[in-house]
This record gives sequence, C-alpha cells and structure tokens, in this order.
Amino acid sequence: MSLATNLLKASHIGIRNFKKLLSTKLLDELIVITNRGTPVSVNIPYSDALELIDILDELADLETITAVEEARKEIRSGVTGIPVSDLFNKIRKK
Repeated sequence: MSLATNLLKASHIGIRNFKKLLSTKLLDELIVITNRGTPVSVNIPYSDALELIDILDELADLETITAVEEARKEIRSGVTGIPVSDLFNKIRKK
C-alpha cells in the first residue's frame, strides 16, 4: 500500500492518550494524533519516512519525471512491454 493510503487508514489517537500510551509499539505504527478530534500531527515509522523522501527525490528529478511521462504515453498508445520476470532474468544472465 502507498503511504497516502496507509495515512488515510491510520489509527487516530487523542494527544492525551498518546502521551499516556507512548511506547515503542506506538512508535512503530502510522498514527494520526488528534486534539479534541482534530488531526494535529502524524507519527510516521522511520521506514515510511525514508520511502516518502525517496518519492520526493524522484519527483524532483526531471529525467525521472520525463521517463515516467513518456512511459505513460506509450502505455496509452497500446505499446506492450516485457514481463518484469523476463527483465530480471536478463539482468541475472549478465
């Protein structure tokens, strides 16, 4: 699942309860922290934060954005690719 989807499905916890229950277990979960029912903060596990940083880096790279846009145009025009397993097999043979 994507980080955005996980965020939408994340548990909500009031700030007072978060303070009471603060533990390693809570720190490993994606949690929306609320204050009187209004979201005020998000606890994001370290691995999800790294994934988010990677995504932002890719979005800042013009070459990556251009390659993705070209691939989308090809897909819309009906061009078919090769299965990922075939690609991995080619790479392994090298």
